[in-house]
Amino acid sequence: MTTACAPAVPLHDAPVTRFRLTRRGRVVLTTLAAVPLVLAAVAFAVNGGAAGASDSASGIDLVSYTSDSGTVATLAYSPTDVGSARFITVEPGQTLWDLAEEISPSADPRDVVADIKRLNSLSVETLQPGQRLEIPTDS
Repeated sequence: MTTACAPAVPLHDAPVTRFRLTRRGRVVLTTLAAVPLVLAAVAFAVNGGAAGASDSASGIDLVSYTSDSGTVATLAYSPTDVGSARFITVEPGQTLWDLAEEISPSADPRDVVADIKRLNSLSVETLQPGQRLEIPTDS
């Protein structure tokens, strides 16, 4: 009886498969990668808009005003974080000097003006009607 053996196929001759990414595959892959980024941008925009609103749930108030030179300034403050801080709303024609004399008549107005500017991060001395300012509590 004769036995025949089939020739052995060497392993190095096995077909090599390559990963090919077609144009449609690239579009799908790019879209899948972009979706989380778009969702994150939308979530950031929605939450950023809610945080900027006055009297929002976060407790942060934003006040924007334009100075005489056309510079727009925005102040952000959190009344809940300042403890016993007091706030005033600027009336038309009111100046920092007027406020200083009004809130602390016995103190030197220059010192009180400096404190108000420091508390509110003011770089200019021009006030806008409706602007909300934190005033020193020790005055």
